[in-house]
Amino acid sequence: MKERLSFQGYSSSPQKHAQVLPSLLLSAFDLADGYLTSDASGSRMRRSLAPSQLARRKPDGRSSDDEDWLPETVTPKKQKSSNETQCFLSPFRKPLTQLINRPPCLDSSQHEAFIRSILSKPFKVPIPNYQGPLGSRALGLKRTGVRRALHDPLEEGALVLYEPPPLSVHDQLKLDKEKLPVHVVVDPILSKVLRPHQREGVKFLWECVTSRRIPGSHGCIMADEMGLGKTLQCITLMWTLLRQSPECKPEIEKAVVVSPSSLVKNWYNEVGKWLGGRIQPLAIDGGSKDEIDRKLEGFMNQRGARVPSPILIISYETFRLHVGVLKKGNVGLVICDEGHRLKNSENQTYQALDSLNTSRRVLISGTPIQNDLLEYFSLVHFVNSGILGTAQEFKKHFELPILKSRDAAASEADRQRGEERLRELISIVNR
Repeated sequence: MKERLSFQGYSSSPQKHAQVLPSLLLSAFDLADGYLTSDASGSRMRRSLAPSQLARRKPDGRSSDDEDWLPETVTPKKQKSSNETQCFLSPFRKPLTQLINRPPCLDSSQHEAFIRSILSKPFKVPIPNYQGPLGSRALGLKRTGVRRALHDPLEEGALVLYEPPPLSVHDQLKLDKEKLPVHVVVDPILSKVLRPHQREGVKFLWECVTSRRIPGSHGCIMADEMGLGKTLQCITLMWTLLRQSPECKPEIEKAVVVSPSSLVKNWYNEVGKWLGGRIQPLAIDGGSKDEIDRKLEGFMNQRGARVPSPILIISYETFRLHVGVLKKGNVGLVICDEGHRLKNSENQTYQALDSLNTSRRVLISGTPIQNDLLEYFSLVHFVNSGILGTAQEFKKHFELPILKSRDAAASEADRQRGEERLRELISIVNR
């Protein structure tokens, strides 16, 4: 009966150490190839379990130490050549056909072909001559956080029309950051081409129409001489009002420019020259009554902060004939070129323009006073109604004393009184 050799319980004497140590070394080397066993007689026998020896053992348990054992010849299986493997293709593993090789129309149906022809065309807004605004803000979540000006007020050459009042740290913590006013800065594409006198003119126009010069009044007269760039200043004013305000939103939605028939095309070209494709004005100078009414109705029905055509350019005659359509809605700003045409408050053109639903009015005229002060009163009353009172009050308080002081036979008291009324009139209109 075989049992494993045990090395426990050996003596600690040096002689016995010398006898046991060779056995330990022998066992360590033999364990790398198998394990040692001992029988009753004490003779050692090896039965290897090493991987290199397992392959030499026969299935019935006999090892290569047996005399009648002969190694069996293992015939390797014949492997298929790589060519045979590559040539074989399963009928269930066919390569997919590429989409680019598909015919353009798999179905010969006329309906399918019609649908494909429609879907292949880009989407187009079904409005004649519609052009979406460039650079408009896309739909999305409501703007949150601190308000910011549309343009950088610290940029070199920036034209700042409005600057928020300074706030203390305590006020800044108390107020809502989403309701704080922001700077109003002219678009750099326009401020870079404005001359010094034009920059002052744009600031004057903006302060007047926003009621910051005269509280409660939203109009003014631009009386620069010919060649000083009144048209460019008014275009800058319109573009600024259409784009921004201290409340971080557009000040107006629509603007109307009324001019003589010969200047309608010139206004249209000037807007395109200075603003490029950023805005698409609507110019109307002629056409059938139904066609003009349809265009004006489309203009008045525009809503929102980004309307397709926010500027209407129209002649005085066409405006007077179709004012009924324009009175149906509100207009943010009206600009009257060659405004001295409105010197008579009794004519139909004056009354038609005065009936327009707008408080922001600008007159452009190189010669606002031509014959008498009553004509000047008509112009001032149109842009800022009530600032000089009624026509009778103006005539009694200003016109008669001033005219009497200019008479050759006027007394010194009349002249002094006329000068006082003239200074009073100038102080009112030049605020």
